[in-house]
Order: sequence, then C-alpha cells, then structure tokens
Amino acid sequence: MSENQQRARTLAEQVRWQLLWLGTGLFFVCLLILLVFSWRAAVINTNSLMQLEAQSLIRQAAEHPDLPLPRGETFSAYRQWLDIPELLRGYFDGPPLSSGKVMEARLANADGSTDYLYLLHYIDDDYGELFLLSRHSTAEIEELSLAFVKTALNQALWLTLIIFISLFFLVRWLIRRTTEPLALLSQWASSLGRNPDQPLSTNFPIEELNQLAAQLHEGVGRIQAFNQREQQFLKHASHELRTPLAIIQASLDTLDLQSNETSRPAVQRALRASTNMRRLSAALLWLARESEQPVDKSDVDVRELCEQMIRDHRYLVNNRQVDIGLHLDVDTLFIEGELLSIVIANLVRNAFMYGADGVIELKVSANGLHIANPVQTEPSSEEYTDSPGFGLGLQLVQRICFRLGWEFAFVIEQDVFVVTVAWCDEKNRKVATFS
Repeated sequence: MSENQQRARTLAEQVRWQLLWLGTGLFFVCLLILLVFSWRAAVINTNSLMQLEAQSLIRQAAEHPDLPLPRGETFSAYRQWLDIPELLRGYFDGPPLSSGKVMEARLANADGSTDYLYLLHYIDDDYGELFLLSRHSTAEIEELSLAFVKTALNQALWLTLIIFISLFFLVRWLIRRTTEPLALLSQWASSLGRNPDQPLSTNFPIEELNQLAAQLHEGVGRIQAFNQREQQFLKHASHELRTPLAIIQASLDTLDLQSNETSRPAVQRALRASTNMRRLSAALLWLARESEQPVDKSDVDVRELCEQMIRDHRYLVNNRQVDIGLHLDVDTLFIEGELLSIVIANLVRNAFMYGADGVIELKVSANGLHIANPVQTEPSSEEYTDSPGFGLGLQLVQRICFRLGWEFAFVIEQDVFVVTVAWCDEKNRKVATFS
C-alpha cells in the first residue's frame, strides 16, 4: 500500500471518527457557552440582590417611617442624588437615568488598594426614589469571583459531561442499529456470490437496502446467464473448431504422403500452420474456461522448438540486417509443451516483426526464457501495446503465463525491447535469472 493511500474504513469507524471530532469541538463550545451564561447569570443575580435590598428598605420604611436609612462603610441608602457625599458622587457621571440599573466604579484608597463601588437607582411608585451604594474591596471581589468561577466551571463541566456521555451512548446505539442491516446485506451478498441461485432476500429493515439487494440479485442473475451462454458457446466452439482442424490435419497428412519432392515443402508448411492453429485454438479455449484442471506436461526438445520457430517466422525480417543469437542452457524441458510453443511463437514473431537492424537474442534456461530485440526508437510501453499485432500477442502471452503461474515482464530501455518469462523450478523453486 502506498504512503498516500489510506486504509479503507468501515462505515461505523468513519462515523465514530467524525463524531469524535465533532463531539470534541461541541464539548468545548458548550462548555464556553455555559460559562458565559453562568457569568451573565451572576451579573443578573447581583442586580437582583441589590433590587431586593431596595425593596426590603422600602417595606421597612413603610412600616417604620421614623427608621433612618442605613449609612455604613460598605452599604448606604439615600433618598436623593444630592444626599450622596460629593466625593462618592464624583466617581459616577451623574445619576442613573433608568430604574434598576447598577453602575460600577473603582476608587483608590490612601494605602494604594482599590475598592469597587456599586450604585443602584430604584424608583417605587409610592416611596419614590432610592439610591443604594455598596462598597467592597478588590480582595473580596476577587475571592468571590474566583469561588464563583470554580463553582460555575465545575457545574458546567459536569453538566457537559453528562450530556455528552448520554449522547455518546445514544449515537453508539444509533450506529449499531444502522450498521447491522449493512452487515446483513454484506453477508447476503457474499453468499449470493457463492450461490447465485439463492432466493432474493428483501427482509432488511431499511428500504434502500432492499432496493440495493434487488439490484445486486438482478445483476448477478444477468452475469450468471451471460456466463452460461459463454460456456455453451465454448462447448459448441470447441467442437466446431476441432472438427475442421482435424479434417485439415488429416488431409494434409495424406497430401504429404502423396506429394513429391517439389510440392512437399509447401505441404509441410501447411502442416505446421495447421498444427499451430490447432495449438492456438486449444489454448484460447483453455483460457476461456475457468477449469482448474492442470495442463499435461511433456518433454520438450528446446533446441528443435526454438530453431523451428526461428525458421517459421524468418520471413518477417524482410530485407533488414538482423542476426539471431540463440543461447540454450538446457536441452530438454519437462513443461507444458503446447503452451510453451505458443509463448515462444508469439514472442519470436513480435521480435521479428517489430525489431530493428541488429541482433535478436533468445536465451532459454531451466527456469525461464529471455528475448531481446533492438527497436528504431525508444517508445513507451503503451505505444507498443497499442499496436494490433503486438497487443494481441502480448495479451495472449500474459494470460497464459498468469494461468500457469509464470512470471512475465517486459521493459524498453536503451532502444532494446526485453521480454522475460520465468517459471519456477519444481526442485529448488528458483526464479529464472539471465546473465
């Protein structure tokens, strides 16, 4: 797997990761919102407490008209704006215009400390105006604020955790309920591949999955019908091809016996072409089937086979200056002879047809073969495979090697086209190497 290619995740894993990132972001957002609302609630409570104090003083004044208003160091009440000491009034920009609004001011003490001064303007319909002054040191405010922040943060954290834990189990249950039908569909599709004739299952709890199952069942049915038609065609084609080829082969054998010295070479060429046609037809039919039955092996005379292929395809060289370098490290191979003949024939034909002037090298060892031919230019592999003749031969060789478990490779480097076919030696399982 490449570095840029990521491992495919299941639907449940993908949803879990997305919900994890989403939940983490929402967790901190909700925590921040709770803190802001808690802070706003504290400010509102402060205003409400001062208003309650004002209402309490008004009730006491109504019950006891002679009772003086409190005038303390930390808390004082005044009926008029001008009743407030001028020094304290100077910290504010005039009396509050609206009733119930709390104003805040900071004043410096002689010892360098700072106090907070809060002013509430309260208006009662019967009592009239009332001004409340509340004075607290910075240490008291900070201690109170710190305690409030700790309490608010603790409550917000626990509340957020409870909400998200509940959501986690809810989402987990939803994911399980959602992925269970997909798992059932996957199991059914797997069994459908092994048994295409099984009945259609439409009892999935999600309607879209039932529609998908119906489409899969229909598609597999079409593929199965197509495969059956192909198999039937192969059976007929096998008979229709082999019968005329056998007749041609028998007729040519008869002509070979009756021919004279003048006509015998032409008849023998026709015999070789008929034999190659028979081999090619058998190979194509074998490739078209999906049978796992092994191909029969036989002892192959490597030199005779290679020299025969060179002679049969020598006419493709035309007027080019081409030399053939044949290097054999083994005399006989116990191998699938018919298929080896088709592989060598296709590779030799392509080398003779598309090779440039120079030396075409053909090497065969106990573990594989190697063929190299010069080319006019250094084209890409796609340009060669786009050629009708070369593309068909290449595909045929590739498919034969794939079915037999051989290794097939070709490269173009320094104006030389190199093809390598390697089969494993059954004794030492050594892959072919060429010097």
